[in-house]
Amino acid sequence: MKLVNVNRPVYGINPVDALLNDFFNTNGASDRLEKKELTYSPSTNVLESDSKIVLELLVPGYSKNEIKIAIENNVLLVKSNLEEAKAKEPTDEKDAISYSRVEFRKREFEKKFKLSDKLNQDKIHAEVANGILTISLEKKQEAIPVKREIEIA
Repeated sequence: MKLVNVNRPVYGINPVDALLNDFFNTNGASDRLEKKELTYSPSTNVLESDSKIVLELLVPGYSKNEIKIAIENNVLLVKSNLEEAKAKEPTDEKDAISYSRVEFRKREFEKKFKLSDKLNQDKIHAEVANGILTISLEKKQEAIPVKREIEIA
């Protein structure tokens, strides 16, 4: 059984050609960030056993309140929900934070996975710990392979 990642690269050509296309493009937005082509996408591991599929997404610094998981039309959507986190930041000038150097930051992301019909969408478990979001998808009972030994007569 395959779990297909719906996110696909925008360019089907090599990165050098993509940069040249951006440089010589005179009509419309020429910046790839402006065209939302260089968006952040967390690294993902996909593990499969006989009874379940487990997705591990690398989301360091995100709390469970900053991540939203939903299913619609057999597509699992994992996205950041940073608007709520920004609303909860302190607004008092005494509590204001000023960085002297910034090398990383939380960014909005959205990652989609097309789910197989052999997965039980009612039994999905998700948890975030140590910067890794783990989503467990159980297979339906009829999709679990039957193993038994056949005796030779």
